Amino acid sequence: MLCQNCHLNDASVHLRRIVNGEAAEVHLCADCARSLGQGNLFGGFAFAGTGKLGELLGGTDFSAVGNRVVRCDVCGLSFDDIVRSSRPGCPNCYRVFYDKLLPSIQKMHGRALYRGSRGETKATQNEETGEKWYKEQKNHSDIVLGSAALLTANADGIPFPARLSPSQKNALNVKILQALGKLSAGLTAADPARLYPYEVVALAERSLITPEFASAREGAMLAFSQDEKRSLMLCDENHIKIRAATAGLAPEAAFAAAAAHRDAINAAIPLAVSQKLGYLNQKPDELGTGLVSSVVMHLPVLSKTGALSALASIIAKLGLAVTGLSGSGLAVTGDLFRVSNTITLGLSEEEAISNLKSFCLQLETKERAAAERYVEDIAVQDRIQRAASLLSGAMLLTSAEMNEALSWVRLGTLYGITKFDIPTVNELIFTMQPASVNTLAGTKLSAAERDALRAKLVREKLFGA
Repeated sequence: MLCQNCHLNDASVHLRRIVNGEAAEVHLCADCARSLGQGNLFGGFAFAGTGKLGELLGGTDFSAVGNRVVRCDVCGLSFDDIVRSSRPGCPNCYRVFYDKLLPSIQKMHGRALYRGSRGETKATQNEETGEKWYKEQKNHSDIVLGSAALLTANADGIPFPARLSPSQKNALNVKILQALGKLSAGLTAADPARLYPYEVVALAERSLITPEFASAREGAMLAFSQDEKRSLMLCDENHIKIRAATAGLAPEAAFAAAAAHRDAINAAIPLAVSQKLGYLNQKPDELGTGLVSSVVMHLPVLSKTGALSALASIIAKLGLAVTGLSGSGLAVTGDLFRVSNTITLGLSEEEAISNLKSFCLQLETKERAAAERYVEDIAVQDRIQRAASLLSGAMLLTSAEMNEALSWVRLGTLYGITKFDIPTVNELIFTMQPASVNTLAGTKLSAAERDALRAKLVREKLFGA
């Protein structure tokens, strides 16, 4: 069947509407559906258009009851406002317009209901050692550098940050940090708007903040510990994002630390939690636990042989994702990959973490088995030694060259071909990326200046010269 709008492409989006009491169907190709608004998170509710197609789909006010437009009593949005902006204005919108939002939510999550915790998780804080998480050596640290938990939550009865003024955001940020009590000890607060752009990007390179938070607007706040194991991103898209990290394969410990902070905040500032939808977030695809649990793994052999790409379809079916550290597909930094859960509704936090850990153990087993054969090849051994020579002698070193060389020597060290300090190799991968080198220099460098400084610092760290 051809698209009823362009009459060129096959229809892949099929809509059914009740117009003037009569049922009507519309069949669109993917491109026309997007251009006409069906790419909207809440697509299928309101439709503006021209001609016969616009007449068929448009002209319905789904917010009206009789002659009265129903509006959220917290943020003032009507349902049509939500459709047009593709986002609710506050957690309360989910309650006021639950029946209307439910079809779109079910498209994202199926008919799953919330099964996670609602606070008081009996969480404990991470063990404090003062060492960066990526430098510690714990269980499985030959392949697993660390584990992290990212929790998203919002204060109840308050509009989402997009509808707050900078002063309102600042006031809420102060209340959140005060609510942490003793857990705020050791946290350094920073206004991302007052940092140089490269300083903010450097935080993302070290996984202290999400890539999205790097472009946070006025009124957002960052608080983080010097060991980089705890960070809070406040009043960006949501009121609260809590990140906790730990070395090795320990996603349970990372979640425990993050949950301790969330519970402390919830005790002073009630968080928005629904019996059916869980933690209410601005993005409907984050409803539920609001948890993204992740594990950072060094998988050079599975990556270089293409075995990891071949697992992509299986990984997605398990409700997991494997991406590069930047979070964009399999674009990688030093053959380091982040494995994380994608399901937040229908599974408890414990179930999501258990599934993630089980899969990571399988990846670890496959990587070790493949590596034992891989490093026996003299061509691979030669590549490892050449990488070591590059790191020791280069006067200019791009981040891409460094990432590749460090991955090779890390693999070589694990199998006795080279001798490098693994924690130092890990540290360089995270701290010698472009924005981080600019931050160390205290100024914005040209590409050549940055490559020269990187080469010098890598030589000093690895070879003492």
